[in-house]
Amino acid sequence: MSQPPASPPPEQYPPNEPPPEGFERPTGPAYEPPRGPQPYEPPPGPPPYYPPPPGAPVDGAGGPSKTIAILALVFGGAALLFSGIPVAGIFIGGLFALTGIVLGIVGIFKSHRLMSIIGIGLAVLALIVATVVTVAVGKAAEDFIEDWPTDYETGTDGGTDAETDDGAGHGNAPKDQIVDGTDPTAPLPAGSEIASGSWKLTIGKVVPDATDSLVVDEFSVPPEPGHQYFMFQVDAVYEGEESRLAWDDLLFGVYFDNTLYTDICGAVVPDDLYLAPEVYAGGTATGNVCVAVPTAGVEEAVISVEQYWESGPRYFVATS
Repeated sequence: MSQPPASPPPEQYPPNEPPPEGFERPTGPAYEPPRGPQPYEPPPGPPPYYPPPPGAPVDGAGGPSKTIAILALVFGGAALLFSGIPVAGIFIGGLFALTGIVLGIVGIFKSHRLMSIIGIGLAVLALIVATVVTVAVGKAAEDFIEDWPTDYETGTDGGTDAETDDGAGHGNAPKDQIVDGTDPTAPLPAGSEIASGSWKLTIGKVVPDATDSLVVDEFSVPPEPGHQYFMFQVDAVYEGEESRLAWDDLLFGVYFDNTLYTDICGAVVPDDLYLAPEVYAGGTATGNVCVAVPTAGVEEAVISVEQYWESGPRYFVATS
């Protein structure tokens, strides 16, 4: 099948002239070329930018604003951690708590509201805990100091010892004072049995100046000038549970001239109570106790004893 002749270029056909013989017009809708110059349409671009309303955070600026709330939360948590430490909690924890409260208030208006409120709550809780802990520790320390006296006011007016009346008025105490051994001016009589905590004990032989009998060789340390070694015998019966050591459970001292002396001697003490064995209920620990005391005024000395690990009273016993 023969092909139709190629059609000549359009410019070869003058307008209003018929096509050559054998030319077949293509079927379909007639093509109408655009008439006149066409308007330029630019390619589609990004959507238009509209500025945010006043007060709304701009993209990229929300981080710094939220940081205020985070800092309030961090300072409040740090304050709560330090609040459980006595003394330090009220200073360091208090400083962190105040900082957290200020940041939290600012953060409520300019940052994350919920995080800011939590930070303020932690800071306020830290202040409460720090105050309670500091007051409790201070009260406990005050009670401990009050239960551990070393000096006593005797109230002696320089007169002679008052006479006793049915156990009252012993020593320098007034006649109407009941003697229980807790006042150094009215000690228990020599040889009295003392019930101190889980122990019942008596003071036996007393040697106010045992220096010459103790400092016998080069290994013995003599007392300081103007001092001497005060030695006395102790018989202690244990009435508690389990077992105890007398030297670990009982604290002895010598009191006179408004001062309680508890320094041990620097010499080897015969039958030292510190070497007494461990005893169980009903057992007896026997030994000597030696205390270094000044020589001046020792004739007015009384012996003190108390149970070391319990907050019981301190008892005083006369030496003669």
